[in-house]
Amino acid sequence: MKKIYVLILAAATFVVSCSSPYYPEYVPIVSLGIYANEVVCESTEGNFAVSVVSNVDYTASIVSGQEWLSFADTDVTSRPGSGNSVLKFKYLQNNNDKRAAQVVVAAETRTDTVVIKQKGRFDEALEIHETSKHLFSEETGVPRMEVDWTGGDYSFRLRTDVLSSQLKAWTPDPSVITNFHIENNVVTLTVSQNNQLQPRIVNFQISYIDGWNEQQVLKLSIRQASDPRQTI
Repeated sequence: MKKIYVLILAAATFVVSCSSPYYPEYVPIVSLGIYANEVVCESTEGNFAVSVVSNVDYTASIVSGQEWLSFADTDVTSRPGSGNSVLKFKYLQNNNDKRAAQVVVAAETRTDTVVIKQKGRFDEALEIHETSKHLFSEETGVPRMEVDWTGGDYSFRLRTDVLSSQLKAWTPDPSVITNFHIENNVVTLTVSQNNQLQPRIVNFQISYIDGWNEQQVLKLSIRQASDPRQTI
């Protein structure tokens, strides 16, 4: 009789265990993804496609760049999709600087994003202008300006189509290089006097954030002669 009671108790325990919240019913895992997380387009108009891998229905949305990027067969900015599929897009010609858009696919609690980067016809070069190069040497691979130990005010011109308001100047040595600013592609700065026995080299850079949200940097160095009044 004890054996039968033990078997009944074990069976009851199994039933309770299977219905316990610690053993939930099987829930299928949502699979969702885009093969390419970045697409680079030429400045001329064109089209491209991206492949989506999914085991459920999803929604694809153009969340930025709608003024130049669209789905190939519709003007809506959001459309449904299902399963493994291909999304086709078209884009307009770009006569300005680089630009970027984002497409997001979403299904239940999962999302994935592809960034669309389009090249521009805008010249985004950031260089020392030819007429200013007499101030610089290129021995180190970085433009280097030679200045006298007494310091003073200096200026040079940049070759760039980027607006001066977008350009930022910075130095890790603000006690040496001061009063710097950029206007109409002309950089002006003041170098303090070097009262040391040895020459000194300080760094200076000019940068901007382009249309792909990437920082472009022009690095410069300034070599200042030592104070000839100082003796060992």
